[in-house]
Amino acid sequence: MQKRIWGLTASMLALTCLTVTGCGTMSLINKNGNTLNPTASSDSPHSFKPSRTHRDVNSAKSVVISPLENLKSIYMVNGTTGWANSSRSIFRTTTSGRKWVRVFNSKHILALDAVNSQNAWVITQGSARHVTLNTTSDGGVHWRMDRLSAPWTIVNAQLHVSINSQDSSFGFVMLSGPLDLQTGPQALWRILRGHVSSSPVYQSLHGSIQKIQYATPNEAWATNYFPNPNHKSFSSSLMISTNGGMSWGPVTLSIPHSLLMKDMNNHKTNPKLQASVLAIYPPTWVSHIGFLSVSLTLPYTTRENTVDYQRYFVLYHTVNGAQWKPIWISPDSSLLTDFLTSKKGRAIVFQGKQQELEQTLTGGRTWETVAPIPSTIHPICLKFFGQTGWIVSQSIQSNSLSLWRSQDGGKNWNVVVE
Repeated sequence: MQKRIWGLTASMLALTCLTVTGCGTMSLINKNGNTLNPTASSDSPHSFKPSRTHRDVNSAKSVVISPLENLKSIYMVNGTTGWANSSRSIFRTTTSGRKWVRVFNSKHILALDAVNSQNAWVITQGSARHVTLNTTSDGGVHWRMDRLSAPWTIVNAQLHVSINSQDSSFGFVMLSGPLDLQTGPQALWRILRGHVSSSPVYQSLHGSIQKIQYATPNEAWATNYFPNPNHKSFSSSLMISTNGGMSWGPVTLSIPHSLLMKDMNNHKTNPKLQASVLAIYPPTWVSHIGFLSVSLTLPYTTRENTVDYQRYFVLYHTVNGAQWKPIWISPDSSLLTDFLTSKKGRAIVFQGKQQELEQTLTGGRTWETVAPIPSTIHPICLKFFGQTGWIVSQSIQSNSLSLWRSQDGGKNWNVVVE
């Protein structure tokens, strides 16, 4: 499966830098899951009729833009080629970010996902209840357009597409309406064999599914946010669908044993003190091997008899998603990972104000330092292609994005786009 650098919004920055989850005796409970508001409509790729509408943007390709401004996301798909978008334009580079070509224009771009150097998907908004899914397979020269509609005002769109070994695209489009306490109307269209379903395969008036990622055409993972009992904060849980997104069920992640003992002692002292998951980022996959990052907080009673909280980061590992096991735990830190193989990977480790690039040859169980990351970089995305590495950085002050490149395995970094 093609792995890409993810473009993240400001609201996802905290979740990315704190992607950690609790575990212990890892067991996958109810893999099929309890059905959550399944739609009555069926997903039939054979009934889908591809749109015959195309847009030729050769005139736009002659416009070379440098530098880029007001970017919403950046996706580098290899050592030289990448895609980026502002609120009105899609850009493409084949020169490692030195020059960018505008390949698409629209009044309002909601989402971009770049699969490889030739294939990209874009969601644009035409009206309050209508969006268009735009697809290119020739680097942005031509675009196929498919219109999607919702019975409520569309305020957000999620999009993720992958290509399997048969060179067939699969993924999803999720449209969301206005939120009320983190829930709101949602509708999910399935992408299969390069085409979007003719109607939603999942609908909910009170949905809270976010950050969906398809591991296979049928298996999808997501996070679900729900209010804590006091309704003053929210927790996160991991969800799975085994039927292409038509229904979703919860996945239970236990707290790691070393943390479980602390949590049990805290609970005996004060029954109201319980560990809670702060953030879960959907699993990333290398073939059939999955890695999951989770951030949790563990309350405890201090010597002064007050309540304080210790934050932990846990990295999980699975084979085929059958059982998630914790393989790395660290207090007051987090990881931004990129695995090249099931054993070899790199990660930016955040601990306090320190950030370092580390590498693993043991599938995430042990890490060794490569080099410190300059404090001028605020990473939200990390991707390596051989010795060439890419970091997407997001400014704390302005939320603007910049792109940094390393050509020596991460020892040194130079800004390409700022």
